[in-house]
Amino acid sequence: MGGIAVIRSLGRAGYEVHALSDSRDALGFYSHFTSAFAHSPDCDDPAFVPWLREYVARHQIRVIIPSEGVLLSLRPVLSEFAHLLPASTDSSSLYRGLSKVDVFRFLNSKSGAESHIPPSLVAERGIEATGLLPQLGMGPYYIKGDACYATDPITSGKVYRVAEKDPFESCLAESLRHYTRVLVQSHVPGQGVGVFFLRWQGKILAEFMHRRLHEVPYTGGVSSLRESWFHSAVRDDALTKLEALEWQGVAMMEYRWEPDTDRFHFIEMNGRFWGSLHLALFAGVDFPKLLVDAMLGRIVMPVRTFPKKLRCRYTFPKEVQYVWSRLSDRRLSAAAKLWTVAESFLLSLDPRVRSDLLFPADRCLYWRRLARFTRTLA
Repeated sequence: MGGIAVIRSLGRAGYEVHALSDSRDALGFYSHFTSAFAHSPDCDDPAFVPWLREYVARHQIRVIIPSEGVLLSLRPVLSEFAHLLPASTDSSSLYRGLSKVDVFRFLNSKSGAESHIPPSLVAERGIEATGLLPQLGMGPYYIKGDACYATDPITSGKVYRVAEKDPFESCLAESLRHYTRVLVQSHVPGQGVGVFFLRWQGKILAEFMHRRLHEVPYTGGVSSLRESWFHSAVRDDALTKLEALEWQGVAMMEYRWEPDTDRFHFIEMNGRFWGSLHLALFAGVDFPKLLVDAMLGRIVMPVRTFPKKLRCRYTFPKEVQYVWSRLSDRRLSAAAKLWTVAESFLLSLDPRVRSDLLFPADRCLYWRRLARFTRTLA
């Protein structure tokens, strides 16, 4: 979804957009704003870098908006492609920003940047893990593996949720079969909120915030319905951390915020375009265009303000999955489940609620995605 938003932003701005994917039926291939598309090798395939090198030369590509997997594939040849990437030219800060383990370690070493981090620690393969629980406090726990620390090059990043009743040591040992080191964090209550920045050459060119109204599953996960929002303390803490990391480019700083107490905790950083990017576009904060404009040396007027309480949802399949996660939970009352269904219906009728895929001049992707979702139910 983040990639589709990037295609729409840059295509709408007049850039010639080439959509590349290892999926032959990637949704972005069908966007009205896609100038050309190509089926590429998987970024873990040894053939990927030679393929990309030839494609860039043949089409005279000036900018590559990479996924995390692409950046990891380019790591051995970063100097060759660095001039095409809208990110830091310092490989240490670039790849540090892609690792939850390394971000946590770095922030904990910087005075002023170590605040609002939940009880956390790094566990490593070969180092005795017994006795870690007292350092973490109450569960549940989350074990986070980074692709850069995977023992197999085709293994991507993954989060393991360990319930209080689950054996922590065996779950940790299982994760360390796939990663040489992992980040372990205690659960913190609250609502998911995000702070988004475009930082270029030490300046903030764009910023945005949202809070998650619905997540999949409903107990906590990816956003299916979110709302533009602002909280000065969360914003300032996120900026302090981003500047300590010396990050250049776009970044999402994820937090959990407790409305009742106003406490908040930093969960992780994602140094790439995020899945809910359409909400920022609808709010007038055009991160992809601003990023590419800045990289190419064009004049960029910083965007620091945005409308609040603008809502956007990813209807199919995420909102449907949110509803199902509530209907299938035996702990919820019949009244709560009835309201879930009614709310979903009311949101569909509310013209103020935007949909990620119902984008101006590119609405066909909504119907194509709905058709695919319907086929999965057949």
